[in-house]
Amino acid sequence: MEEQGPFDRILQAEPPPQRDRAATVIVSVTVALGLLLLVLVLPPVSILDDGGVDGVRDAADAEYSAVASSELPPPPAGFEAVSPLYSLSSPESAPESSRLTLSLSTTVAEAAELALFTYEDDEWKRVGDAIAVAGGTNAQGELSELPANVAVFLPRVEARVVLGSLPAGAEVDPVALGVVTTLNPRGFVPAPDGSIGGGGLKLPQGLQAPVAPTISALSTPDVGALNTILPSTSLRTTHVQAILALVRENSFVGIDLDYRAIDPVLKDDFVALIQELSDGLRAENRRLTLTLPLPLQQDGDWNTLGYDWEALAPLVDAIKLAPEPDQDRYYQRMEEVLAYLVPRVSSRKLVLTIGPLSRESSVDGVSTLTLTQALALAGTPALQGSSPVAPEATVQAVGENLAGETGASGLAWDDTARAVVFSYAGLGGTRTVWIANVFSEAFRLDLARRYQLGGVVVEDVSKRTSDANIWPAVRQYGETGAITLVKPNGQMLQPRWTASGGTLESNAAPLVTWRAPAEEGSYTLTLIVSDGVVLMGQRLEVAVESTAGVVSP
Repeated sequence: MEEQGPFDRILQAEPPPQRDRAATVIVSVTVALGLLLLVLVLPPVSILDDGGVDGVRDAADAEYSAVASSELPPPPAGFEAVSPLYSLSSPESAPESSRLTLSLSTTVAEAAELALFTYEDDEWKRVGDAIAVAGGTNAQGELSELPANVAVFLPRVEARVVLGSLPAGAEVDPVALGVVTTLNPRGFVPAPDGSIGGGGLKLPQGLQAPVAPTISALSTPDVGALNTILPSTSLRTTHVQAILALVRENSFVGIDLDYRAIDPVLKDDFVALIQELSDGLRAENRRLTLTLPLPLQQDGDWNTLGYDWEALAPLVDAIKLAPEPDQDRYYQRMEEVLAYLVPRVSSRKLVLTIGPLSRESSVDGVSTLTLTQALALAGTPALQGSSPVAPEATVQAVGENLAGETGASGLAWDDTARAVVFSYAGLGGTRTVWIANVFSEAFRLDLARRYQLGGVVVEDVSKRTSDANIWPAVRQYGETGAITLVKPNGQMLQPRWTASGGTLESNAAPLVTWRAPAEEGSYTLTLIVSDGVVLMGQRLEVAVESTAGVVSP
């Protein structure tokens, strides 16, 4: 198949939003949703394993059975049932992976995206995805392990929130204001006496978006102040009253708390604080949102780090899921966390963190970069050998952080992180950069869509992050719930060189050979890199002199 543009479409049939940037979107290359393997439909349930001819075998003769229950427990939040609850049984020799075709009790749209749940220990647990086939009368899906029972659910179409976090003192991106449903400016902190410190909000004049400022306890002093407040009934009340006064005096629609680092022994005290604050805000028809750390799976059990999710969820309007910093593990980790949380907390109460900031991992940990900073790092040009250069001499120009000769990987799409990534040799050893842009964040939006979360929070909506321009994808998700998933055309990720004089033997590689012109003077070599949308060039000035200490051929 010929490449037709800078994007390779991988899902969805509609073209992605048009953008005034250095790329256009393929509208003709699509991949159908669904399973591509042959499935034999045996009403009401067909269970296939991976044996037989061409990897597909009818397992009905291998003692599989399915019985539809006459009763169905209440569906998980955000979903409606479209099938009975089927009790399944299989032979002891059955393989782990199974492909199912299930008869639906309600006809849905052909190719509709569905969810498979099992009912275990009096709660629903999501076990996989499915699509509607046979005119919407059957659901087809694949499971890594056959559960004791399974039912099919259709996600409900509900309103989605798009929260925007604004760093203290930063100027908001005007484009963001047309997309976010609530702005969360940062700058407030708890004080040990229960009052609120910080402030100095910098909001644009005539701001129309609802504002619910964030009170954060992330630094060591601020966490210490919060841990002082929590065990004291009087200080908790003082803190609640200070928050209510702040909200009233500024006509805020509510408050957002980023208290993600409490002492775990204060678990019940934290619930008591949120209960008291929730009562006060709800009495005035105002909102309350929290940011909580992701639970950790340890030795087969889950550590919630001192937070009682099931007690807190009914008290708040939304819980923001703190981001997973390890980009190589992001999707595995988030899938595990959501599979754990969704049966315990309404999915509509959960909000996923996305954002325009790229990440760099090194021995020092994970730091953030803007798109411009990430591309500038990727496209650092250098000249191998001495300068100035003799007329008609040949020298090599190199992208220091892209060329394999320097220990770099080059720009490439990473299917694990679902982002453009590059690695290079830097201080302390290998450093890896994952680029955040409209491609990467669309995949995260799709994660929120698949789990029917209440929405997303954009981690930084300031002007300095506008270069990533993730807003077309965020707007599409917020307004329609749909996501256009694409990944960049690999050719767009190849570095390009231009020269103001002389000759480049090749212009599309991290390392190229340049023949200097016969005339003396100052010449410019430009290394151009791209994340698949934005093009950025960095110039390297080279002097050509007849007295240079480079031997001409």
